[in-house]
Amino acid sequence: MIFTLLLAGCASRELGRKESETKVRYSREMINARMSAWHNKDAEVGFPNANSTNGTVLPAVEATWDYVPGVVAKGILDVWELYQDSAWADAWYIGLADWANQQQASDRPGILDDLNCTKVFVGLYRGAKPGGRFENADRAAYYMEQMRRGARGLAEHKRLYSIAEGGAAGGWMHKATDDPAKSYWGQMWCDGAYMGPALLAQLIAAGATDGTDLGWDDVIRQFTASWPYLWDPEKRLPYHVLFTDITTNKNARVLRESGHLYPCALDPEIYRSEEYWGRAAGWYILAIVDVLEAMDQTGADKQYAEGYRTLRDYLNQLADGLVARQDRKTGCWYQLLQYGPEKCATQGKDDTGSTRYSNVSEGGTQRNYLESSASCLITAALLKGSRLGYIQHAEAGRRGYEGIIRQFVQRGNITSSCQSAGLSADRNGSAAYYLIGKDVPIQDNTEGKVLGAFLMAAGEYERGEK
Repeated sequence: MIFTLLLAGCASRELGRKESETKVRYSREMINARMSAWHNKDAEVGFPNANSTNGTVLPAVEATWDYVPGVVAKGILDVWELYQDSAWADAWYIGLADWANQQQASDRPGILDDLNCTKVFVGLYRGAKPGGRFENADRAAYYMEQMRRGARGLAEHKRLYSIAEGGAAGGWMHKATDDPAKSYWGQMWCDGAYMGPALLAQLIAAGATDGTDLGWDDVIRQFTASWPYLWDPEKRLPYHVLFTDITTNKNARVLRESGHLYPCALDPEIYRSEEYWGRAAGWYILAIVDVLEAMDQTGADKQYAEGYRTLRDYLNQLADGLVARQDRKTGCWYQLLQYGPEKCATQGKDDTGSTRYSNVSEGGTQRNYLESSASCLITAALLKGSRLGYIQHAEAGRRGYEGIIRQFVQRGNITSSCQSAGLSADRNGSAAYYLIGKDVPIQDNTEGKVLGAFLMAAGEYERGEK
């Protein structure tokens, strides 16, 4: 089907648009509007825009190689996979390749977020490999070497920063350094499931793990190690973080002493955080879907049948729990998944005294709100998981996408995303922290984490409309 080019006026649709208007290819509209101008937290950055009509448009500040640009690039490449038979998609592939050709994948262990950017080269390799639309032996060789570089970084991370003992043994710490007292030592985060094992699954499928000791057992173990302690079977939601060491690590010790960590029922030596953060749950569910897809592509679904079945069971429980928390009116999801808008943090009243709580003026309040990045990630996972036959939540995914368009997409911009969130000595993980913490302001200027997540969701929705 051939779609006419979107006029500039398309981006000016107001909230309250009709359902039929979601047939607009918003992935294309958003890439047109934002490839060269989106935000990494407060800084506006972008990729070269190789628009076939206007020539190359360079961003004011070119994106550097880190977690957020990696997420945006992954979203753009997902859309390219859908539309790669068009000159429009070719222009964006070339623009992104122009940027990535100057980069190197991280091989530095310790921070899974940075290693995750290697996914950019997975998508670019598919275009440049023999038989690809942009077949180029030199470029394909470069992209493969970058994937192997990322795999070596994961292998070193496994060697240095795997949990040594207990029920979570073999799990990879999300962020760690050689000084356990100063890092996130012994911690597994929902976010890390997308950054580490989902990356490894794609590298295995691409044939980029030769010469390492990495394999499907490592991928599966990241979920079997974390799930029993992150999953709350009563509320059917995942906690944000698990902690296996609350004595060596200063951050964990302070959190425990402040009363914001709780021992897990299965193992009182393992602690979990207090809240269920929407974006973290989105990363976790999308990670499982991506891993299952890679296992299917390589035949690992049969070779590792027990682990495959376990992951599918986790996915179905998680999808059912998240669909149960979908806002009935809008189809979106809240920043804090277990509450509705009645949850409200008040500066000075709910503040625990940390100087990090300064997002709201003295006496101000922030209610729990519908959050765009969580809504996009969960929607992408529901649509993709249903398309691949792992779950049966396509209708919830469609409602989610239609809600995203009405609730958050305005004039080529995406609103209402949480800038960031973490847990440390001065970020206690309480409900108040996720609503009024200094580093969790609401961004209304197309922050990169929501842009990448939106493109993944839009691409999945548009597959069903093509």
